[in-house]
Amino acid sequence: MSTHISYTVESPIPAYSASECSESEYDPNDERWDDWEEETQDSKCLFCKDLFNVTTELFQHCKERHGFDFQALRVELKLDFYQSIRLINYIRNQVLNNSELENTESYSIPDIQTIISDDTYLKPVHEDDPLLYAFDSTDIDEFDVNIPSEKLIDYDDQEALSASLNITTPLEHELLKRLRIVEDKLFNTEVQLRKTENQFEEYRNMVKESFFDSYFDAESEKSVNSLKLTSKYETNDYYFNSYAKNDIHEEMLKDRIRTESYRDFIYENKDLFKDKVVLDVGCGTGILSMFAAKAGASKVFSVDKSAIIFRAKDIVKENKLDDVITLFNGKIEDVVLPVQKVDIIISEWMGYFLFFEGMLDSLIVARDRLLAPDGIIAPSHNRLLFAAIEDEELFNDTLNFWNDVYGFKMTAMKRPIHTSAIIDYVASDSLISDAVSIKEIPLHTIRKSQLNFTSPFTLEISRDGTVHGFLGYFDTWFTRDGHCISLSQNVNDKIDGVTSFTTGPQGGITHWRQTIFLLEHGIHVKKGTMIIGTIDCHKSIENYRDLDFEICYSIVKVGEDPKCAITHKQNFYLR
Repeated sequence: MSTHISYTVESPIPAYSASECSESEYDPNDERWDDWEEETQDSKCLFCKDLFNVTTELFQHCKERHGFDFQALRVELKLDFYQSIRLINYIRNQVLNNSELENTESYSIPDIQTIISDDTYLKPVHEDDPLLYAFDSTDIDEFDVNIPSEKLIDYDDQEALSASLNITTPLEHELLKRLRIVEDKLFNTEVQLRKTENQFEEYRNMVKESFFDSYFDAESEKSVNSLKLTSKYETNDYYFNSYAKNDIHEEMLKDRIRTESYRDFIYENKDLFKDKVVLDVGCGTGILSMFAAKAGASKVFSVDKSAIIFRAKDIVKENKLDDVITLFNGKIEDVVLPVQKVDIIISEWMGYFLFFEGMLDSLIVARDRLLAPDGIIAPSHNRLLFAAIEDEELFNDTLNFWNDVYGFKMTAMKRPIHTSAIIDYVASDSLISDAVSIKEIPLHTIRKSQLNFTSPFTLEISRDGTVHGFLGYFDTWFTRDGHCISLSQNVNDKIDGVTSFTTGPQGGITHWRQTIFLLEHGIHVKKGTMIIGTIDCHKSIENYRDLDFEICYSIVKVGEDPKCAITHKQNFYLR
C-alpha cells in the first residue's frame, strides 16, 4: 500500500498513470469549504419537494403535512448528533426509493434503534443537504431536562451565600434558588453546545473527505509534495484522507501482481481459511476481506481509518457478504473487536521502499494484541533489496537537463534532486550489479525497534559502464506456517504452499515501482569492481510516515585494497 505520489521521469517501461492529491483538499486554510458552508441554502422537506429557509418551519411542516414529528421524536429518544444525522439520511433514502412517500400524511419508523445505530446512514443521500448541518445552538434547548432544583443546588453553599448577601425573606430565597437553577442550566447548555460543535466539525470533515473529493480533484492538479505537514495530527489526517479517494484504490486493484498474489494465496489455501476468524488491517475497498470470506472464513473483521470504509460497507453488502464481514472505521490501535484473538491477519501494508508510510507499525500492534499463538500473517515475509543501476537517460532527464534550459544554466534546480529519492520504473537491463538483501522482515517476529536500521552492503559490478545511482525494491512471500525465508531462497523459486512476488525491475510492473537514489555524478566502473558501503534508513523526525536515508559507499577497483578507497556520502529523503 502506498500513497499516490506522481513523478514525471520517463522510463522505457510503460507506467500506470499516477494519481495525484490536490493541495486544497487537505489545506486547513482552504476557503472553498467555508464559501460552501456560508452560502444560504434552503432545506428540502424530508418527504416532499417543498423548501424552507428556517429549520423549525421545515420540521413543523413535516409534522402537520406528513404526520411525522421529528423534533418530538428527537427529544423523546434523546437522539445525539450522529443519531439525528442517521435518522434524516434514512428517511431521505426511503423517500428516494419510494416516491409515494412524497405525499404521505402519516409516517412511522419500525425498529428505529437499529436505524440510528447503523453507520450506513452517515452517508448523505444529498451531498449538499443543508439540513444535516442545521443542528446548531438553537437546538440545544430541545435536550434540556427539567432537573429537580434540589439536585442542582448545593444547600450548604446556598446558605453561606444567603448569609453573605443578608438574604432573609422567603421571596429573596426563592429568587436566589431560581438564579442558581438558571446558572446551572446555562452551564449545561454551554457544555452541550461545545459537544455539538465538535460533532458537527467531525461530521463535516468526514463528509468533505468522503463525498466531495471528486469535485476537488477536478479543481486542482498539485502533487502531495507541495504539502507541508507540521504536526503528527495533521500528518495522520493527511495520510488517512489520501486513502478516502477512488483513484488510489483503482491503481492498487489494477496492480494484478499485487492483487492476484493475495487472491492466489487465499484461494489456493482455502483449508487454512475455512471456519477461521480473519482480521484485515487497512482493508480499503475490502477486496482482501471478500477473498477471505469466499475462501470460507467464518468471520472477517475489516478495519480502516480512512473514509473509504463507508464505500467498503456498500461493496460488502452489494456482494451479499455482510453476514460474514464486519467493518470498523478507526485505527487498529483503537478499535475494539468482539473477539479476543483472530486466527489470520491479512494486510497490504507495504509502501514505497517497503517502509514508506509506516503502516507496518500498526500491523505489529495488531499481531501482538490480537493474533492467536498459532495464527498466521499474510504475507509472512518481506525482503528489501539494493543494487546499482546504469541509466543515462534517467540521469540526463532528471539532472543534466538543468545544465542548459533554453540556453540558460539552472543548476540550482539540481539541489533537491540530489537529496530526493525518486519513485519510478527501471528497466531490468539498467541493473549493473547484483542485488543484495539489506533487510529481512519476518512478520511474525519483527519488532518496532527494528524498523529503523543501518545495513552494510557489497555490490559486484557485472559489466563495464557507469553507475548513475542505487535502486531499492522488495520481494514478498506468503507461507502457510509463517516460517522465515532463507537468504538462499529466490522469489521465483516454486515451492508448494508458497506464493511470492517481486517489485524489482526483473519482474512485472507494480504500483510500488522502484525507489531510485541518483548520485551527484556518474561513476565509471569496470566489471568486477566492488561497491562497499552502508545504508541507513530511519523514519523522519517531522513525519514518522516519511523516510530519511544516508548512503555511504566506496568504489573498490579490481585488485585495489578496500582501505585505500575513498568513501562518499549522500543523504536522501522520501516524502
